[in-house]
Amino acid sequence: MGSYTALSIDSLHLLSTKSYVDPTVMTLFTEKDKVAKPVWLSESGEIMSTRPNSTDTADELTQVGYSAPKKAVIDRLNVMGFTIEAARSLFEDGIQDKLSELKEYEGNSEIETLYAKEIALYSDLSFESWLAAFQEIKSKGLQTWDLSPHREGAVKCVLSDLATFVLSSNDDEPLFRFPTSDVRYFLRAALEASNIDAVLFLDLTEVVGSGYYSIEDRVSEMARAELSSDYPTNSRIVVLTEGSSDSRVLKATMELFFPHLAEYYSFMDFHAPNAPGGAGQLVNTIKSFAGAGISNRVIAVFDNDTAARAALRALARIALPSFMRVLQFPALPSAASYPTIGPSGLVQMDVNGLAGSLELYFGEDVLKREDGSLTPVHWRGYDAAVCAYQGELTEKAQLQERFDLKLAAAASTPTLIKSQDWTPMRSVLDAIRCAFDA
Repeated sequence: MGSYTALSIDSLHLLSTKSYVDPTVMTLFTEKDKVAKPVWLSESGEIMSTRPNSTDTADELTQVGYSAPKKAVIDRLNVMGFTIEAARSLFEDGIQDKLSELKEYEGNSEIETLYAKEIALYSDLSFESWLAAFQEIKSKGLQTWDLSPHREGAVKCVLSDLATFVLSSNDDEPLFRFPTSDVRYFLRAALEASNIDAVLFLDLTEVVGSGYYSIEDRVSEMARAELSSDYPTNSRIVVLTEGSSDSRVLKATMELFFPHLAEYYSFMDFHAPNAPGGAGQLVNTIKSFAGAGISNRVIAVFDNDTAARAALRALARIALPSFMRVLQFPALPSAASYPTIGPSGLVQMDVNGLAGSLELYFGEDVLKREDGSLTPVHWRGYDAAVCAYQGELTEKAQLQERFDLKLAAAASTPTLIKSQDWTPMRSVLDAIRCAFDA
């Protein structure tokens, strides 16, 4: 009969593959999601998660698989470009194509009658009604095999016509009538229709038991290597910054707040020790990447300051490839009135777009000095290209040290996060996470 993997959302079985995992599905899991735990198999074949009574007859085995909560999987799908908007667009186009195909039979009365009900159901199948149908199927605890001939009548009594139609897809139809060749679009929609505490689980117990994999195999990593031919979607997104310290800080903060996404990004440090960084160097790196024809998706993140605005002028006339995004740190409300030091002394000014290095995003708990005042911005040279002065925070080394202590404290005692100011850094991470949404 063979051994199969089984992908499910909670108790709803979605799909199976024989002998080996679907590498596309494995892109939604990391090795941190791997689970291996003892379970017991009853005489009826039912898996029990707790040890049965000594009088019961049950075989003990190790259940092996990968498990991830809804929020983590949705975040990963969004990072890879499988957003809910993309799923909706693909679904609507696919349904229209299916209707066009079916309506080709119009005029042939015999065939038209045969497909009349299917045409009517597909006509009612909007993206929203599909989500509602899938949600209904999950809430009733039904499976595709419940529509076998001896059960079909009973199922139709408890499901709407549209939900029955969605559940009844066979091997010749898209999974749950969702028209896509990439299962990740389907999964993005299916998770949208699932409860907030839903869990995506890929059960590998059978294929491990049959020797196709061992418990120790890092199946997620093996699958990613297999998908190297479809590199842009399945490989890590390269994040470029103006300097080494920015890369280090963003990587560490991503691991703190979005550990389930950390393996989906590579915060690259192309700067040799003590080598100059800055906006100009980042522009040169972008040009090099754009001309090299690399396959990775790339996000270049500039400071929110004058130097970055001036440097970005060099990219204005360059058509960057679709796999590249160029961002600046977002404007900060707290920077709209910030202490600055210049010829006029200490003055409160809006430093957005003028002095927004990453240190400005470390949070007020880091920027505040012992006397309670904020570490000021010092005005430097004037840039004639953008008609603005370049500002720079004083005491940068001390700010970085204080941020490292804050980060270490948060990592060791997560309950401290609520009392710390992470809003500015979260806004930077959100900009990176959403870079490929549009």
